[in-house]
Amino acid sequence: MNLPKADDLARPRPRIRRATAADTSLLTSLMLASSAYQGDYARILKNYRITPEQVSRDLIYLAESSGAVLGFYSLTLGAEPELDLMFVSDAAQGTGMGRQLFEHMRDEARQRGIPAVMVISHPPSVGFYRRMGAELIGVKPPSPPRVTWERPILTLRTGVAW
Repeated sequence: MNLPKADDLARPRPRIRRATAADTSLLTSLMLASSAYQGDYARILKNYRITPEQVSRDLIYLAESSGAVLGFYSLTLGAEPELDLMFVSDAAQGTGMGRQLFEHMRDEARQRGIPAVMVISHPPSVGFYRRMGAELIGVKPPSPPRVTWERPILTLRTGVAW
């Protein structure tokens, strides 16, 4: 068992809640500010905005603490549920926030009876998803001009029987 450090005890635990239409600008700003999407990868997010329609259609949850948004995810529900977006603010990188959001997403999928969630990963993030239990099942080919690189495709089993 790991004992908490003094810094951990002083830090309030983030609250994860369902996003609302009022959150779309904040979520878009967090996403576009991500240092993980600099250089060539920035193209994939160019002109992308989180919309109120997306918030009402998909399961979008955000984590916040002391008035700051630390990260969010979007789980699309359909014939093949997909972790469509997952971002952690640069300031919250390395704090376990990604793990908390991912585990929350897995729990949400499990509660809805979803046996597996597909993840088409940002290439630098594939290691994180594999550590979280997702299995690499293939690659999505480039789709120029915006996406000129292969993207790993993973699947996460939620524990719900097929």
